Amino acid sequence: VAVSAGNESNSVLDFPAQQETIIQHFNQITAGNIMKMSYLHPEENDYFFDDADALVDWASANGLSVHGHTFIWHSDYQVPDWMTGYGGDFAALLNDHVTTIASHFADTVVESWDVVNEGIDETEDDCYRDSLFYQRVGADYIENAFRAADAADPDAELYYNDYSIEDGNSDKFACLLQIVEGLLADSVPIDGVGFQMHVQIDSPDTGAMAIAFQEIVDLGLKVKITEMDVPLNNPYSGEPFPQYTEFTAAEAELQKQRYHDIVETYLDVVPVDQRGGITVWGLWDSDSWLLSMPERAGSDDWPLLFTAPGPEGPFAPKPALQGFGDALMGM
Repeated sequence: VAVSAGNESNSVLDFPAQQETIIQHFNQITAGNIMKMSYLHPEENDYFFDDADALVDWASANGLSVHGHTFIWHSDYQVPDWMTGYGGDFAALLNDHVTTIASHFADTVVESWDVVNEGIDETEDDCYRDSLFYQRVGADYIENAFRAADAADPDAELYYNDYSIEDGNSDKFACLLQIVEGLLADSVPIDGVGFQMHVQIDSPDTGAMAIAFQEIVDLGLKVKITEMDVPLNNPYSGEPFPQYTEFTAAEAELQKQRYHDIVETYLDVVPVDQRGGITVWGLWDSDSWLLSMPERAGSDDWPLLFTAPGPEGPFAPKPALQGFGDALMGM
């Protein structure tokens, strides 16, 4: 499950009910923000590890592993200003960035990393997003990052991570295959592909997901679902929005089935030794990042597995959690 930490609101380290629920139901956490580059590398010659170290230490003390997220991400608000204006050897800079962070967390419970996040743009001729990193280094920045991470922490599993790749029939998935197959052809140390899995309640269908998973399995790579959530309302459907204004028993059952079917598809297609695991992007509905998306215009939604804690303490599981669990148990 993805968590907030550091000085973010709802930090897991300040929220005992959240800790209790996570320890009971999950065995791995991902930092939603504090292990991204602007947090860990705020100035050229300054790395800040205090908040991330505190989270990793808490995970270790409670028998949890950590999935690192992420060495390189294009988003403007997550690229530090000094890096945007850097005038030196940019490829060397990125390699040092990855090496320093990977080395710091080697030999801890950080057992895997999203090395590069969202480097694809299927509308470009060569499939690469026109990010700062691509502009300054070219396509080699992805290969370089994997090689640097592997050299710094040979035991960590290394993933390429992206959104909207769970439809095996899409142009974006075709771009993913092109890039990943190129990395493998050049003997780049990539261990797997991370499917963010920010899906809709009715799309894409699980048949398309099965095609995507199978293609990655056939390449000999691991498949990890890294950021899963299942909202009920879809602002991109072309239908009046929101489609649902209340979370009734009927909607809960619909969502329960959707979670079940995605997890079932993952387990059916991906062999045990190629499963990187499944991460849900947040613990409880009202803390989901989706609620702040401008496309959702402030509408309610209920995309996660728990509701907020009541006066008694722990978070309340939703039917979606049972659907998830049923799939894990083959029910």
